[in-house]
Amino acid sequence: MEAYEDFAHVGPGTVAGKFLRQFWQPVAVGDELVIGRPKRIQILNQHYTAYRGEDGVAHVVQDACPHRQTQLFLGWVEGSDIRCFYHGWKFNPQGKCVEQPAEDPAFARKITIEGHPTREYLGLIFAYLGEGEAPPFPEFPEIDPEKDTVLYNRHPVPCSYFQRIENDMDELHLHFVHKVSTDEVGLVEFPEINVTETDYGLLRKGIRKESGHNVTRTAFWMMPNVLMTFTPGRPSRPQWMLHLAWRVPVTDFEMASFIVATEKGGGKGVIPRPETKPDPNFITDEVLAGRMRVQDLDPDYPGLFNVQDNVALAGQGKIVDRSKDRLGQSDKALIVLRKLWERELRCVAEGRAPKAWRRPTESFFQERTRELELAGAIAAE
Repeated sequence: MEAYEDFAHVGPGTVAGKFLRQFWQPVAVGDELVIGRPKRIQILNQHYTAYRGEDGVAHVVQDACPHRQTQLFLGWVEGSDIRCFYHGWKFNPQGKCVEQPAEDPAFARKITIEGHPTREYLGLIFAYLGEGEAPPFPEFPEIDPEKDTVLYNRHPVPCSYFQRIENDMDELHLHFVHKVSTDEVGLVEFPEINVTETDYGLLRKGIRKESGHNVTRTAFWMMPNVLMTFTPGRPSRPQWMLHLAWRVPVTDFEMASFIVATEKGGGKGVIPRPETKPDPNFITDEVLAGRMRVQDLDPDYPGLFNVQDNVALAGQGKIVDRSKDRLGQSDKALIVLRKLWERELRCVAEGRAPKAWRRPTESFFQERTRELELAGAIAAE
């Protein structure tokens, strides 16, 4: 396998890891980061320290103090700075060493750590973990935090992030993995798959006859790992929702979906999504161990979509061997996705600039007006 064909391995020094680090990534849920209590986080197969300064602003710096490699999350937050627990070296959010209690002040001026640009948005903490100047931060004009109800959460998935991305391209799996839900609303017509490369990534459509509940479903997939869909209501939730998901590697073998689900005009602002009980990952583990079956779960269980997808994806293995896949015409979007990633990673591997991906400044709502007027499509996870 060539380096640019390896999508799964994302640690420092890997081609896919270098590519993903060129984009802003969510790294934590905002309400999990408490002032004065630094937190060790793992993202892209690498550890970092995240903390809130005393002014409430979130920061992300490297994991280890350069003095003797003690993890910085063990230390103290002082103002906007963080002080190492071991010998008291203190660093500002940009990574400059500002104090070494037992050393000559001139020594401190020579010491720096990685301090990463950080932004809090829609309940999530984002960081730019790549080299050089950070690109513009991507906001979403489709969401109005003051007028809408914006629910956010982080959902672990026990396999490679790229398997979850491929699932976003797979419209057909709705009719099998999520059969109990699609049958409920009458989404029974198999789609014709259409996929187009755009300035922002891929526009994927599952085209149906637009008869009754059998609506055309559209996904705006933004490079490198962001899914946006607009989902009309279903009997248990009549409001239509905007579904936004970042598929972020934690390690090579597990990932997290950072989810923002928005009810337009709901008016409750940005709030955490209620915890799902029992934990979908506990149910996933039970199913994969053969002690339970997805088919036997309560159709009204709020974590059902998560469990269904997790089982299908982790059932491929932690990192799937794609060389064994036999793809058909319904996999058209996956074929395009894989070729696109190979092209971009080859640019990175050869030291060339990949495509300058950008989304339009205007909202995607206009393209989906018709879908929002139709009822019955099942919500995506």
